[in-house]
Amino acid sequence: MSTSDTVLILTCAEDPTADAVMAELARRDTLVARMDTGDFPTALRLSATTADGCWTGRLATDDTSVDLADLRSVYFRRPTRFRLPAGMSQADEVFAAVEARHGFGGLLASIDVLWVNEPIRQAAAEYKPLQLATAAACGLRTPATLLTNQHRDVIDFADKVGGPVVCKQLSSLVFSEDNEVRVTYTTVIDPAEIDRAAFAATAHLIQEFVPKAYEARVTAVGRTPIAVAIRATSEAGRIDWRSDYDALAYERIDLPATVTQGIGKFLDALGLNYGAFDFVITPDGDWVMLECNPAGQWLWLEHETGAPIAAALADLLTEGPDR
Repeated sequence: MSTSDTVLILTCAEDPTADAVMAELARRDTLVARMDTGDFPTALRLSATTADGCWTGRLATDDTSVDLADLRSVYFRRPTRFRLPAGMSQADEVFAAVEARHGFGGLLASIDVLWVNEPIRQAAAEYKPLQLATAAACGLRTPATLLTNQHRDVIDFADKVGGPVVCKQLSSLVFSEDNEVRVTYTTVIDPAEIDRAAFAATAHLIQEFVPKAYEARVTAVGRTPIAVAIRATSEAGRIDWRSDYDALAYERIDLPATVTQGIGKFLDALGLNYGAFDFVITPDGDWVMLECNPAGQWLWLEHETGAPIAAALADLLTEGPDR
């Protein structure tokens, strides 16, 4: 693994979260190079050679240049898609994009430094069925869950659960329609009212609705879990707190030791150095993991509570995980 000095941050141009981490790194006099993979190939250039399986080379823009041998770590935040030269045919665009992914992406995958997080592992960790299976294997409690496109399964599942059930989006996709951003929130559903034909068109994640005293977001940075209680005062916020930020109150809290251990095992199992975990805390005090976003947002929690997440990330990127 490299023992050099530069931290590479891969993200989009407008990213206040990356700005906060860069400010922390600057306070430590750490060398930082910030780039967006989306600038390749129009504004970002790569040149690399290999000998004995080790790649050496350089990434460069008109403003920034970094030698791969100088990298200490990479913060893979929210880079954008490749922006190809104008005027290409559709077939050429497809070919160029695939070649860029295999070439640029393959080079990144070969860099043996600390990643937060390594793109291939992060992509795998985004699969919620894998998350739930991994969490259970690591000793974390999870909700009863159904994955199906069959209406009858939902009726049977709801009968078995014996209480309300919710439908949750499997991906983190956000899309625009009629110039308006659309977000799919967790929804309490009545199985009898499901449109069978529409339901059969794709996969759906159905879960028991876990009774809540409150919820918690645990931002795990390396082996440092930072927990914030989220309490909602509106009905919409109690179902999915993302739907009503104005109705939320925040408080720093401690984690049970068993949950801390389970989170550490989860990160190890999926090869992650960062994860934003969402938990329900039941009226009996049980912690139930809903999901883990391996690229989850955190800056608003730092603003609301003073949780030192940017500092923890700077520590991780400069000193490595505390194992």
